[in-house]
Amino acid sequence: MTEVRSLSVGEHQLIGRIIGDSFSDDPINLWVFGSADPLAKFYELEAKKCYLESGFGWVMDDHSGGALWLPPGVSNNISLWKSLDIAALMFRNGGFGSMIRGMKVGETLHTKHPREPHYYLHAIGAIQTRQGKGVGGRLMEASLQRVDADSMPAYLESSKERNIPFYRRYGFEVIEEISPAEGCPPMWLMWREAKR
Repeated sequence: MTEVRSLSVGEHQLIGRIIGDSFSDDPINLWVFGSADPLAKFYELEAKKCYLESGFGWVMDDHSGGALWLPPGVSNNISLWKSLDIAALMFRNGGFGSMIRGMKVGETLHTKHPREPHYYLHAIGAIQTRQGKGVGGRLMEASLQRVDADSMPAYLESSKERNIPFYRRYGFEVIEEISPAEGCPPMWLMWREAKR
């Protein structure tokens, strides 16, 4: 049986490929980038510059799924200097429009992000060929063991309404539905109370 294991700092390419594939039909990413082509590289860079450097992640040992998290008190903001290659990637794949759309979404999500200390689930997903086969559930269970051991709440942003029932099974509830920018598909902000 495939097992869940912790990601190591140097595994940014691996998690980038996994999340890029799992989010290849994601409405927000497609709206920002215009295609799924740059997603693996985008998530690789985010993992390298933030989530594996300051947070943690999980991966299935057969590489069928993964997740990226930040612990309480750690910002998901990547400094301008460290994000120049991300901006270049966006420009190459979607022009200035992609950069502007990405900044608008990022700005709105930053404004809406809860200030109360919490664990933040940035991304969780299974590659397209393994979706609906329990991979996401195994990753979520591993993640929530850590969250619950610290008796902390958790927060995420869902970009697909059809994923809300999955998150609800693990105790997350919608706290707000937003459209991060004009013309952008909706997102659902979800919160999970601490388990004591």
